[in-house]
Amino acid sequence: MDLNELLHTPQPKPVKPGRTGDWTFTQSFDPHDPNSSTIEATTTEQVQGDEAIRQFILAQGGTIPTGYRAILVEARHQTHGWTRTAPGATAVTRPTWFYRFRIEPISLKSDISELIALIGKKSPIKNRGTRTDLVLHLLIGDTQIGKDLDGDGTAGIIARWNQSLETAVARWRDAGRPAVHIALVGDCIEGNQSQNGRNMWRSRLTVTEQTRILRRMLLAHIEAFIGAPQVWLSVVNGNHDQVQRFQETRADDGHATEAAIAVAEALAVNPERYGHVQVFVPGIDQDHLVVDIQGTVMVLAHGHQWARGKSMDWWAGQSFNLQPAQAGHILVHGHEHEFGIRSKRDRLVICTPTMESESTWWKHKTGDMAKRGAILMFTRPGGEFTGLEVI
Repeated sequence: MDLNELLHTPQPKPVKPGRTGDWTFTQSFDPHDPNSSTIEATTTEQVQGDEAIRQFILAQGGTIPTGYRAILVEARHQTHGWTRTAPGATAVTRPTWFYRFRIEPISLKSDISELIALIGKKSPIKNRGTRTDLVLHLLIGDTQIGKDLDGDGTAGIIARWNQSLETAVARWRDAGRPAVHIALVGDCIEGNQSQNGRNMWRSRLTVTEQTRILRRMLLAHIEAFIGAPQVWLSVVNGNHDQVQRFQETRADDGHATEAAIAVAEALAVNPERYGHVQVFVPGIDQDHLVVDIQGTVMVLAHGHQWARGKSMDWWAGQSFNLQPAQAGHILVHGHEHEFGIRSKRDRLVICTPTMESESTWWKHKTGDMAKRGAILMFTRPGGEFTGLEVI
């Protein structure tokens, strides 16, 4: 799938606004968010429905930025309200409506109707693989969908991501179509929270468009390995996936995991095809996952939980204090934007590379440009691994 396909949305034909301006129309902008505002308007027409509200505001010269919506906050009807047809005109009494609207960010909860419509049409899988002694792991980090002005942008990220997926499918077939574990370890989208929102100008895609691409890429991965005897999809949030930072919310409050949840809900519509697929995300207020994949316990975290290079120290602390991560065989994380591997006896740490071609500010600061791609490896029960490579 290319970028245009992933961004496609079903749209009606454009509707031209037909109203003339109402002089009692004001739009007051929020000083903390210049895109948010409150609108007060008086009109003789009744305005009902989201689209009618949007058209009314635009017809009066109001603004609704991309990624924002207008909601009705207050409506009052007066049977004999004083009004004028234009500024300076004689006031007369007529039935009037007073409205207060709020311009706010579009809810970032994933809309799964498109996925349900697509998934519900898929036919059952008749011949799945049976090899369960081996698991192929496709480990992906820092895809940062929406990082448009750095390097080759989102289009390049998707192209490189598709290339990694194609290679993984070829390795999977060569290995006899074993079970598959797909893990995304955060910073799945660029988002709008990093550096207090200062990087938003460098993202041409809205957050909802970024999450739409992510949902469709997750589904594309599941479809690519649909013939496996078992498929697991594990997703954790990174710091770029955070919904907000101006208030501290729960650790699980992220766009990446919400996209995975939307996919899981859609898969449940067609159990005959997707009954062998399981989706995992962290629990309430949890920032990492510990999941048993066919006898190999994987610890999945983004990596912003510790200082650079301190993954083993974080893991040791989790183990010493008897947290669930103590049971892990392999820790997989991203965040550092470079491929790395460390080991201590029976513990293995893998740092995934990134899918982006570069981080421009980091290149300017250090000259460094990381290797891009995903990690592929095979495991057997007990954490035994083989065939580890960057693809």
